[in-house]
Amino acid sequence: MQMKKLTVRPFMMVAFGVLMGLGIVVAFGGVSKLNLAFGAGDPVQLGGPTPNVPDASALQNMNTAFRALSKAIQPSVVSIHIKTEAPKKKSSGNGGGQMDPSNPFKFFFHNFPGQGDDDEGDGFDPFGQQGPQEGLGSGVIITSDGYILTNNHVVADAAKKGGLTIKLTDKRTFDGRVVGTDPTTDLAVVKIDATGLTAAALGNSDDVQVGDWVLAVGNPLGLESTVTKGIVSSLGRQLDLPQEGASRSSKGNYSITNFIQTDAAINPGNSGGGLFNVKGQVVGINAAIATRTGMFAGYGFAIPVNLAKTVAIDLIRNGKVNRGYIGVTIKGVDATEAEALGLSSPRGVRIEDVVKGGAGEAAGLKQNDVILSVDGQEVGEANQLQGQIALHHAGDNVKLHMWRDGKEFDVNVKLKPRTEDLASNDKNNDNTDDNDAAVPEKTSATFDDIGMTVRNLTSNEKEKFGTDGGVFISRIDPASEAYDRGLGTNAVITKLRVKTTTTSIKNVNDFEKLLKGCKGLAVGLTVKTAAGDSRWISIKLPND
Repeated sequence: MQMKKLTVRPFMMVAFGVLMGLGIVVAFGGVSKLNLAFGAGDPVQLGGPTPNVPDASALQNMNTAFRALSKAIQPSVVSIHIKTEAPKKKSSGNGGGQMDPSNPFKFFFHNFPGQGDDDEGDGFDPFGQQGPQEGLGSGVIITSDGYILTNNHVVADAAKKGGLTIKLTDKRTFDGRVVGTDPTTDLAVVKIDATGLTAAALGNSDDVQVGDWVLAVGNPLGLESTVTKGIVSSLGRQLDLPQEGASRSSKGNYSITNFIQTDAAINPGNSGGGLFNVKGQVVGINAAIATRTGMFAGYGFAIPVNLAKTVAIDLIRNGKVNRGYIGVTIKGVDATEAEALGLSSPRGVRIEDVVKGGAGEAAGLKQNDVILSVDGQEVGEANQLQGQIALHHAGDNVKLHMWRDGKEFDVNVKLKPRTEDLASNDKNNDNTDDNDAAVPEKTSATFDDIGMTVRNLTSNEKEKFGTDGGVFISRIDPASEAYDRGLGTNAVITKLRVKTTTTSIKNVNDFEKLLKGCKGLAVGLTVKTAAGDSRWISIKLPND
């Protein structure tokens, strides 16, 4: 049998491969390093051990609680989209763009063009397109069948032109309609045709305290269902909001601004969203920010939910608010006024004037009365009194605790609806002294210590101002106590009050004599203007 010839070439190739492998091992410095180079061997260790934090479990529990809280409350907050026409030119509007630097407070919601090219949120397209715009705000579901609470300034245009779309956190969208608006409180209610919705729990804003943790939920800058955390920074905050757009009442620009202040981050688009406490209850409706850029600067403001509930019920039932009024003009009491009124410290709200035919007049309220509390709730600023009264309707009775002439007393007032054309009542029942019939020895006098010059009235001026006596203010020094306290020229001082005693002024001699007897004291001056208004201004007199 003939044997086949054995081929040598395969064996040579195998031997060559073995030699090459040995060479690679040597080049990498051994088998272990070769394994590491090709991904085998010991794993790479990144990071260090978990730090030993004392009471870390408490922080973990808090973290878990905030997770659960956020998950529970997010479904009750919706995004509100409003189609609007493009502006003719760039303006600050109601969006998040540039603002009047003289006033940092602003109602806000997010405006952007329909094409989505506006990064500033102020309705301006950087590419020059002037297409339709879409406003984005937020709202809080308050009934499972589709009633939603939001801001008036968010939906005011939709109330006139339509184009309202509501988007839920589960991505469902609904056409919405405006049920009613209340520019006075900047609140509104809208409705969608839906059932089984997650309605927010509504808390008690009277229980809110400075330092409480709160969560703000809304849709800032188009970022849907955003949750931020902070604390309550202040209560009863009164803002000088700009008089613009539909966010203000067209009748006298009367508004109620009694806000909860928070440092929870809120931005344009948060308007109408909820401010929640740690129980998951809504305690406020986010409405305004303090900023000079249009974006969050650390201060946000929410309408107390107790006020919002009262407004919402009226809007759902009647489409409008049946608000009651006392019928007085008011202001807070400062230290000088407190001394002039005989109060031991600044407290309460002073009545500057009583509206003729109003509820206050019917209850016997008088100019310079001080309202200390409403139904047992103390009030120290005009907006706090407005906020308390706004919880009631026309026809409701409220109990006011008052200060007058050194005495405290209670008075019941039956609130009346507001009538825009009611005239001011200049009458008051102050004590007067008409027995001094001395002939004036001076026709004018200058009081350098307070910065004011007065003179006797002419017969024409007496007729013009509707008074038989008084002194005409002819000059006010701009750098003076008189100027700082609000006194101005072309006005007549008719009465002077010190503590509980009010005296009528006949002429310059009379006025000079009264001031000399009140050195070092705070006095109240009744002042009539050429417009027919009657004001009461307090001023602190120097000792010498």
